Amino acid sequence: MSFRGASAVLLIGSVLLFWINELRAQDTTLVQSGDAAVHTPAVLPVRPAEVPAGPLPPGTRYTFNKDSLVWTNGITLADLLSSIPGVYVARAGFWGLPEYVVYGGHGAQSIEVYWDGQLLQPLGGDSTYLDLGRINLTYLNRVEVEILPSRLLVFLVSERHGLPETRSSIKATTGDFATGAYAGIFQSRWRSGVGIGLAGDFMSTEGGGNPGKNFQTFDGWAKFDWLPDSLGGVTFQLRRQDLDRDPLDVNGVPAVTERHGSRTDIFFSFFRSSKPNGLGIRGEAGLGSSSWTSDSTIADQRLRKAYVELGYRSRAASGSVRFTTQDRRTTGQVDALFGWAPLRGVVLSGVGRWRRHDGGRTSRRLDLSASIGRGPFAVIGQYTTQKEVQAPAILSDSAQKTTEKGVRVRLTGRLLVGEVGVVKRDSYQPLPFQEIPAVPALNRSDAANFFTARATLFPGKPLTFDAWYSNPTSGASVDFQPPTHTRAQVTFQSKFWKTFRSGAFRLKLYLAADSWSRGTGGADGAGAPLELEGVTFYETYLEFQLVGFTAFWSLRNAYNAREQYIPGLRFPTNAQIFGARWSFTN
Repeated sequence: MSFRGASAVLLIGSVLLFWINELRAQDTTLVQSGDAAVHTPAVLPVRPAEVPAGPLPPGTRYTFNKDSLVWTNGITLADLLSSIPGVYVARAGFWGLPEYVVYGGHGAQSIEVYWDGQLLQPLGGDSTYLDLGRINLTYLNRVEVEILPSRLLVFLVSERHGLPETRSSIKATTGDFATGAYAGIFQSRWRSGVGIGLAGDFMSTEGGGNPGKNFQTFDGWAKFDWLPDSLGGVTFQLRRQDLDRDPLDVNGVPAVTERHGSRTDIFFSFFRSSKPNGLGIRGEAGLGSSSWTSDSTIADQRLRKAYVELGYRSRAASGSVRFTTQDRRTTGQVDALFGWAPLRGVVLSGVGRWRRHDGGRTSRRLDLSASIGRGPFAVIGQYTTQKEVQAPAILSDSAQKTTEKGVRVRLTGRLLVGEVGVVKRDSYQPLPFQEIPAVPALNRSDAANFFTARATLFPGKPLTFDAWYSNPTSGASVDFQPPTHTRAQVTFQSKFWKTFRSGAFRLKLYLAADSWSRGTGGADGAGAPLELEGVTFYETYLEFQLVGFTAFWSLRNAYNAREQYIPGLRFPTNAQIFGARWSFTN
């Protein structure tokens, strides 16, 4: 991307933001949020979450708020996504080893991750997949996951602080296999609108009982913003992760590659809205840079981009269009989306995208969703057509055309929330996990119908039962999408109000089982399918809070299952971690 191109994008963005500011001075409409509820402003201005606004059909997007992230048994983003129906987490071993999230049989195209609205692209030794085991939850405020027939759109919202008091938190974790982790976060905001957020996260482990094999990461995060009012401002954000991973061999055969290097992501953006909290007409422009450096085995990689976006949001509708230019891989991109609720119980939404890649290749995609409901019942239909390049970094990779569709029936009640559905997916050839030579290739996914179901039951205030089920029909073979995949869990969570009325004490106990029958997990060097054994993994989690102090304990593979998430890479038995977290104000 040339300096002239970036300057043009920022100039256009500046003009749009000036125009929006002029419109704001003429608008006196009563402001309501997109959910038709009056918004209560923060004590000090904070930037609205950089997440597509909707409206969306019910059950299309899962939201993990701050409370969910603090009280989850998950350590990484991959752990969090395991609660999404149909998700399979291909774990190379214990904490520290790669964790690839597989969904819908589409390989690299199954998961798209956005950090505060910016797409995170694979860099380093794997040009195809994002290793979601490398994304921790330390400095996230919220995670939203949009469900499409063969794709998950994951929106990560970084921490934001809207109080004049300084806030900080520290966390220490230890466990089996010489595991140790330390994290801390500091946030402050001044009445001038200036805010700062700083965080660090260090982890070291042997990755599941591999003596002499060490895996270390250090994450650093810094965020500076200036929000003079609730209409707009400027944000600068930097994330850096240093990865130091020794190779892992199984019976003398390479199973997980060695990796030593650093990833750095830098984002700068400014935005303006005609109404508070992102409502009305809104404009945004920004620059971004992502790089992989300090790797002795591969050359440095760097991607630079600029973008400008214009959108509108009201109580019942929203729409936006974004233009992005990048110096390599995907040199041009246009994204457009809309959401509309024309009548009570009726919601329409859609996302369209066109991209231009190196080598004269292009990609296009269209996702449409619609729902109609009355009372507690709703019927949701989804349709996706795409002809997309799976890995723009690989010049030999060409676009594949697929069409997927699905329908779900949803019930939302006081004691039960549930849905059942069928998704029809096309045949697809996914690329392999480049960081896991134990699985040299992935088989072509057969065209298949998937039956899915999910239910959450609230029998009493402290108890919750939650389960989901996914099964490919007609004998279809889809790697890492095994038949009869079920995840069930029971949670006891209480603040014991009768005893601790101030809310000073809180307890959570969580028991879960992840089970599937025999399937396939890639192909060997000769192209023969690798068998994925049927297995049930059990998890236990305990956490309690006393004022600002929280202690937790987690046990995975509790009943000593000797099978694996990836053929040939066994997950350790009785893998434990435990630790504590302290939170402070002022």
